[in-house]
Amino acid sequence: MLGRIELMRLLKRWELYAALIIGFGMIILQAITIYPDNANFINNAYLHLTGFDGTGVGSNLYYLVLPIMSGLAASSIYSEDMHGNLLKFILRRVALKQYIRKTLAMGFLVGGIVGALPLLVEGGYFFTKYSTAKLPVSPDITLIDKTGWGYHWFMSSPMSYWLFSILITFAFSGLFSLIGIVSSFYIKKKTIEMAVPFIFTMVTFFVANFSGWDPISIPYILPPTFSNDYKNGQYYLLFWFAVGMVSVFVATFYKERQDELD
Repeated sequence: MLGRIELMRLLKRWELYAALIIGFGMIILQAITIYPDNANFINNAYLHLTGFDGTGVGSNLYYLVLPIMSGLAASSIYSEDMHGNLLKFILRRVALKQYIRKTLAMGFLVGGIVGALPLLVEGGYFFTKYSTAKLPVSPDITLIDKTGWGYHWFMSSPMSYWLFSILITFAFSGLFSLIGIVSSFYIKKKTIEMAVPFIFTMVTFFVANFSGWDPISIPYILPPTFSNDYKNGQYYLLFWFAVGMVSVFVATFYKERQDELD
């Protein structure tokens, strides 16, 4: 019951729709900026998709703003309850631990939807307009580096690889929302938590640029084809997701522990 209530509250927030507008804006930007030869002379859907066709602006920009979308969509739910005194009334009916865990679960779900939905809609459009057949093996059409972890998968079954890339986006987008929510447990000033997921990813971005260790940057490894430009890119994806989830778990544990002691 509590989970459903939290989900409905998140789905009714204007911030969710603002985040979706940003996402669809990136998709449209991708469609109008890809190289004309790809758009007009090659009948293949994958040469249009965000994260696949690197000639379009949206392929990289979408994953750069993904933490902003996720933070905007769900990160402020706890902060709003706390500052609006709604939390006091909720805790009269349910335990804090139950409230926090339901809020995190629904935040992850909504954050994931915000990240994945524009990509799913984009795919649905291009898959009905262009061929979804496997790309020919050609040096002129190489979306994924041949040494990349997803090359053979994409060349043999591009649709399943695309679906898996959506799942990765969903997982990270949900994770970004969780990072924002748990940061609001400790940040006193309202709305700052929405920026935390973006700040987190930009730290990895700047560390990568200053150190020359590019695959440590989350914005570099999230795009489904470009993550294959780095050796063992799949392990970097797994590493950052694990680090994020462990951080969320630890922050949640200490929050629950702190309130139990109080």
